[in-house]
Formats: sequence, C-alpha cells, structure tokens
Amino acid sequence: MNTPTNNLTITGRITEIGTQAQGENWQKQDFTIETLEQFSKLVNIHVWNDKIEQLTRCRIGDVVLCRINISSRKHENRYYTELTAWKVEVDFNRMRSEAPAENLKP
Repeated sequence: MNTPTNNLTITGRITEIGTQAQGENWQKQDFTIETLEQFSKLVNIHVWNDKIEQLTRCRIGDVVLCRINISSRKHENRYYTELTAWKVEVDFNRMRSEAPAENLKP
C-alpha cells in the first residue's frame, strides 16, 4: 500500500521562533507551535532555505497552518524524528474566531 505523506497538516499558535542557522549551501530555522486541542501539545518544526521567507511573515501568537513532512533517522539504536514544513501560512479565519469579543458599553 502506498501511503501519501505530502498532505499532513498541523495547526497551532506560534510560541517561539528560533534564530536561523546556516551552512555553506543551506539555511534552517526552527519554530514551535502549541496545538489548539483540549490537551495541547508543543511541537517543534523547522523550515529550510527558501521556505524561511514564509516564516518571516509570522509572529509569536499567530495561529498557523503548517503543511509538513515527517522523517525519522536511526542513530545508535535510537530514532530521531523531524517535522519539516514546506508551507506555513497564517490562519486568519481561526484567529478571528478565537479573538475575544469587545465589551461595548451603551
């Protein structure tokens, strides 16, 4: 069975944006989101190279929709899993629906 992995998404509020790391031919930046479920989870995600531009449009506190790839590698009998975002976009509809209503006085 062939299971597609290019349609995985995760939504959450940005809690932290890390600094960029770079090498000779690459750039990488991590960010952390808190999921919006009853028992929220912190999830660390990274973006590479030209995808960093998408992250620069986001701020801490923004609700974002991330389209991700998941990969794991084995090192010394332990597995390490990474989430790499290939698209990061602010979810303005979700942010509007969660905004507190203003108290208007007559």
